[in-house]
Amino acid sequence: MKTNKAVLFPLAMSALSTLCVAPSFAQTENRAMLEEVVVTARRREESLQDTPLAVSALGSDMLEQMGISDIEDVETLAPSLQFSQTNYKAPAVFIRGIGQRSGNPVLDPGVGMYLNGVYVPRSDAQLLDAVDVASIQVLRGPQGTLFGKNNIGGAILVDSKKPFTDGFEFGAKLGAGNYGQKSAKLDANLPLSDSIAMRVAVNAKRSDGSIDNVAADYALFDQDRMAVSSRLIWYVNDEFEVDVFGFLSRIDERGSPYNCVFQNSSAILAQGIYRGADGSDLQAACNESSELAKTFKVSQTAEDAVYAIDNHMLALTLRGSVAGIDVESITSYAMQDNIRISGDSDGTAIRAVAVGPDAGYQVLNGSDDPSVGDAVREQFSQEVKFNGTAWDDTLNYTFGVFYAEESLENSIDGTEVGDNGLVAVGPGAAVDLGIPLPNALVLPVQANAVALADYENTTAAVFAQGTWDMTETLQLTLGLRYTEEERSTVQIQGTPDYDEYASRLNAQIGSNPAILLPVTHVMDGIFSPVPLAQYFAYEAPSVPLLYAAPLHGDTRFSEFTPAVTLNYLADDELLESLNLDSFIAYATVSKGFKSGGLDVRSTQTDSSIKQFEPEIVVNKEIGFKLDALDSRLRFNVAVFQMDYTDLQVALYERGTTQTEVVQFTGNAGEAVVDGFEFEITALLGDFTINANAGYTDGDFIDYDLGTNTADGFAIVDRSGEAFPQVPQNVRGVVVQYDWHSPIGLIIPQLQYYYSDEIFIGTDYLSGDYASSTIGQYELFNARARWQINEQMGVSAYVNNLKDDPYFVGGIAVTSVIGVANRVPGTPREVGVEFSYQFQ
Repeated sequence: MKTNKAVLFPLAMSALSTLCVAPSFAQTENRAMLEEVVVTARRREESLQDTPLAVSALGSDMLEQMGISDIEDVETLAPSLQFSQTNYKAPAVFIRGIGQRSGNPVLDPGVGMYLNGVYVPRSDAQLLDAVDVASIQVLRGPQGTLFGKNNIGGAILVDSKKPFTDGFEFGAKLGAGNYGQKSAKLDANLPLSDSIAMRVAVNAKRSDGSIDNVAADYALFDQDRMAVSSRLIWYVNDEFEVDVFGFLSRIDERGSPYNCVFQNSSAILAQGIYRGADGSDLQAACNESSELAKTFKVSQTAEDAVYAIDNHMLALTLRGSVAGIDVESITSYAMQDNIRISGDSDGTAIRAVAVGPDAGYQVLNGSDDPSVGDAVREQFSQEVKFNGTAWDDTLNYTFGVFYAEESLENSIDGTEVGDNGLVAVGPGAAVDLGIPLPNALVLPVQANAVALADYENTTAAVFAQGTWDMTETLQLTLGLRYTEEERSTVQIQGTPDYDEYASRLNAQIGSNPAILLPVTHVMDGIFSPVPLAQYFAYEAPSVPLLYAAPLHGDTRFSEFTPAVTLNYLADDELLESLNLDSFIAYATVSKGFKSGGLDVRSTQTDSSIKQFEPEIVVNKEIGFKLDALDSRLRFNVAVFQMDYTDLQVALYERGTTQTEVVQFTGNAGEAVVDGFEFEITALLGDFTINANAGYTDGDFIDYDLGTNTADGFAIVDRSGEAFPQVPQNVRGVVVQYDWHSPIGLIIPQLQYYYSDEIFIGTDYLSGDYASSTIGQYELFNARARWQINEQMGVSAYVNNLKDDPYFVGGIAVTSVIGVANRVPGTPREVGVEFSYQFQ
């Protein structure tokens, strides 16, 4: 769906003028007022409505009312924010069209996640259940000056509740629903002395899954996760405090469900003849999967969808005042282990293709030497920040340094095809390979591949920003950051010993009456012809692997990222003349930077480590924020244009063999993203209305990329391709009514969310198929809360009221696998929650 950008801003201004002159709304007395929201988007506490940034802020009370317990649920409340589902269950986070669609460890995320000020570097660590959350802030646009990393798309700040010494507090929340949903959250504030207090929170979730897998005895979109957090603060005196925070989470679930759409019959893996009880024809299995989407069902290989990971974090924050300057030091250590992540890349019950870390383990387990060290990811970071004022408090300044080291050891990725790598192609595919075949014969293929890697990433930065009150109404903010990034990697590629594998197939001659002909290796894991019956009679042997010499690479990047903002704060005279309570208008120009890196690139002849370049963005933005009608109306608007150079894109193609599926990172030359977003909050008597909308139009200007095609390596112009994983239009509305009944406060609530169509293609052929785009969808959710008293409350909810099937994301690998996999949304869910608070 296309929207005329030229009419967006006038429409918004027209809506604003209508709201501001509504007399019945303005003249109502004895009504509630919108509370002041305090944010830390500029690394200091200030009012949301006085901050010249596009930021959405959600406090713990609103999170409770909305029933938000996962960070992904914030998507419906903040414009231009998407948590997209791609090839794994880990969410790919996007703001204003910019994010990271892949969990590839060579990539930094485009949107930074911060937990109590600590940068979370890996996208699959961002499934942080909202444990004991005080607030969530969504900062839109490049955050290239003040935050630990250059966050090119934006940042999400999650802050937990601070412990206090005034008294004991205990809270409990229990939930249950259909599809076996069960949840429990316990939190407590524990005063340990007059100056030391601790908060502890435990959150556990279980569900059987809401998307039935007809090819297995389980459902997908299951939940099995637990998180524990603890925060201890020692208030040493009025000027110094010690803050220790620890976080541990465990996720052990199945991967994403997929509904397959068949696309490209010429893709080599689409022409495969597969072994197993679930059939041999990928196209037929894919068509069956498409039909199942109508009833919220899938048909997938049981072993190929896995999502398991442990997250650990420990942070020490010291806050104090020295010579009138506030000083904050944040020291952190984070680790991820017990990592098993993989996706069923063909999206069918046939054991055709699995790609990802767990697929790598499957390849090793089916080889002669399955031993490999466990994958471990570690990060150490240190930041020191100074806040102060000068020039009779007309200048507020922040400066500091940031340093981080990240190591990823024993990272593994793999492609497992067919029955432990064994698949066959028939006469049609054989012609394309240049090996003509009689109809009675097939070509056996051994297609497994594995890659092992270690990574070392180092970041060092200095930053400074100052805001000068030029007059009582004008402020000028200047910021500058200098960043140095170092990247190094060691990569080892493992491929089958094809001659030895042929010997193992030939050793089965005579063991079965159908196994008669010996085979020899012809090329690219393809063996000489055998009868179809002989192929099906083979017992898939273990796969001998040969490891190439390690590939070493290292590189370094550096960049200055400035920011300039001019904002106007309306004085009392203007506010009175406009019947406004507050008004700020701002214009900003900022530069963002995301480090480049090193990735393995395979061609038909070899593999080598290639450098991809840093991603650079220049953001130009204007906006305004206002409160009106005795603080019962809040209206915030931002209009932006972002010019990208060397936009990083994650892509799939064939590797060194005809059947290998590889992922690599490349750079699109230039891209432009234009957009508009607004947020409205209004109090209408006992009604509360929250509405938001975002428009994001991304266009590739220059996108010429070398890729492995069916005709060999070639430069392909992809500038006409749609921007991936980003809906052009999103909007959400929440309407809530406070009914002060004789039995307590009852709050019914209706939620609405709309998302435009999304392009899910990854390779040079995806744009040729309509099925590489998933359709628009809208959701209606309902919720009602009965606040029995100040301590107890009961809530009931229904999600997806209409019970309509829809898709929330996916991935199309058209050139090699020949399919598009779409991730379905959940069917209608119903549940109840009980909460208790003692203080």
